[in-house]
Amino acid sequence: MDSGAPAVICAIPSAFLRPTLQNLLLKSLGIVALSMLLSASSRAGEGLKLSGNGFLTAGAGLMLGGSRGQVNDLACPCFVSDYGQAGIYDDKNTVQWQPDTRLGLQGTAAVGRHALTGQVVARGTQGGSFDLDWLYTTWTVNDKLSLQLGRKRLPMFYYSDTQDVGYALPWTHLPPQLYGWEVVNYNGASLTWQDQWGDWAATYSLLGGFEHARDAGYWKAYRGRQNRTDVKWDDIFGGDLNLSKGGFETRLTYIQSRVRRRNVSGSWNSALQRYDPASVEAAFEPASRQQIYGLAMNLDVSNWLLRSEFIHINRPGENYKDFAQMVGVGYRWGRWQPMFTWANYRSSAVVDAGGDPLAMEAHSTVATTLRYALDASSDLKVQLDRQTERGGLNYQPRYGDSRLLSVAYDRVF
Repeated sequence: MDSGAPAVICAIPSAFLRPTLQNLLLKSLGIVALSMLLSASSRAGEGLKLSGNGFLTAGAGLMLGGSRGQVNDLACPCFVSDYGQAGIYDDKNTVQWQPDTRLGLQGTAAVGRHALTGQVVARGTQGGSFDLDWLYTTWTVNDKLSLQLGRKRLPMFYYSDTQDVGYALPWTHLPPQLYGWEVVNYNGASLTWQDQWGDWAATYSLLGGFEHARDAGYWKAYRGRQNRTDVKWDDIFGGDLNLSKGGFETRLTYIQSRVRRRNVSGSWNSALQRYDPASVEAAFEPASRQQIYGLAMNLDVSNWLLRSEFIHINRPGENYKDFAQMVGVGYRWGRWQPMFTWANYRSSAVVDAGGDPLAMEAHSTVATTLRYALDASSDLKVQLDRQTERGGLNYQPRYGDSRLLSVAYDRVF
């Protein structure tokens, strides 16, 4: 994220890192990369260049109505605005700020063709504590080719790299039917090539690595707010291709991996009104495979903008598959930008593998957004989300219908 505004230097204290093997590797990477930068600076006679920037979203929301009742340990109507970070609005009859409020700081140390980048983010869903999201080193081989190594965002979606930067988004929060999965980042390497194909600007990347997520926020929406589910994505491999010409841009994505999960705390049992110890898993379940296919097509012509995206997750050997899509149309009128967005998610049963069509999850949201640009680095937004439950009769947890009014102040610096 580059705000183009005055820079601030962002340090990455080791206290932000949790004592896991994954973070031990990241610490080692940071030390080695910084040593390489200093060594390169000494040999080449170049100075170490430090730069940084940041972003802030102060978000708030109020549930206006919907299906009433208890879902897991929540009093509903409820609206999940961010599955990946457990951002959930419930029926508190008051304004809630935790689900969509965040502050991020990013810093880069560069010498010649080498750079080290880190990013920390504090979220309302995590009580405001900072977590290390990114820490990777970049080697710019030449004007077209670059290699990155470390921890960075998994590029499943068009807005993956900027999904925390509210100012870069036309909504108060991303459409949750599409942007909501159990893994957000990965640890590994990526190779990126930038080229010009006639009138088309082309960028294509290959990536490989892993992600071991402790206490994944995604599963709190399904198993209860106090649930702890650990997730492992291993043998991650894939790539993406981005093509742009004039005001049109399209992006193709493919990612595959092995997946394992472990329910550490148990799931909420509505009948017992507590977390059920019978659902606790002492060991990770056997690994399953997944194949992720993504397509985005966006258009910016004159004052009109179109955002569209589709994702499909195939799960060989499992009894269900995932489909999600989003289409949004907006118009820029001076500082104002109204936008209308439809997003949909559904899981599809593989009957031959034992899937129950009546137990599949499905829901859609229609969002009406009004954005006002305060200046070149800040904005105000207001949004009304109307979510409709479409899941099968046997599907649980069933959040039902809901209506959420949300506002956001976004700033980059």
